[in-house]
Amino acid sequence: MRTELVVVGAGPAGLAAALAADARGVRVTVVDAADGPGGQFYRQPAAELNARRPQALHHQWRTWERLRDGLAASGVRLLTGHHVWTVTGGPDSFTVHALLGPGQDEPATVHADAVLLATGSHEHVLPFPGWTLPGVVTAGGAQAMLKGGLVVPGRVAVVAGTGPLLLPVATGLAAAGTRVSALVESAGPRQV
Repeated sequence: MRTELVVVGAGPAGLAAALAADARGVRVTVVDAADGPGGQFYRQPAAELNARRPQALHHQWRTWERLRDGLAASGVRLLTGHHVWTVTGGPDSFTVHALLGPGQDEPATVHADAVLLATGSHEHVLPFPGWTLPGVVTAGGAQAMLKGGLVVPGRVAVVAGTGPLLLPVATGLAAAGTRVSALVESAGPRQV
């Protein structure tokens, strides 16, 4: 398959970039490992769960609706279930290599003139006393449980760490019925 631009990542940044390029006449293909667009921030519950109000799980829902609806109305090709493992080539021609399927054993390639990496963020967990105990999960893990599985990690939670994910996780857990007894940000106020 050949395209002008491959965007790796179908989260908010990847979708915004893809839609901006598409609006300027660029042929765009977005590849993502998930089953649908949205990334971690706009992760959607599994269809089988029949979520009645998925918007209650998200901040900036209107932004998600704009991105989702823009994608549906655009010429952007979306390839889900593509686990990108490397990009080769350059400077004028690239090949994005991905693996498909539940066992990630089926190879796929996309050839493009340019590649934009919008792979989002990742958690960097520093060990602390008790971090392997039952009921201790990362902020991203709690968010994935809530948004992807419609479950909460417990009835009471302390959300602690650093970074922009803490507040959305705490408010999402509280909206789902978890009592958030503390939100602890380890960075100073000027670093948040």
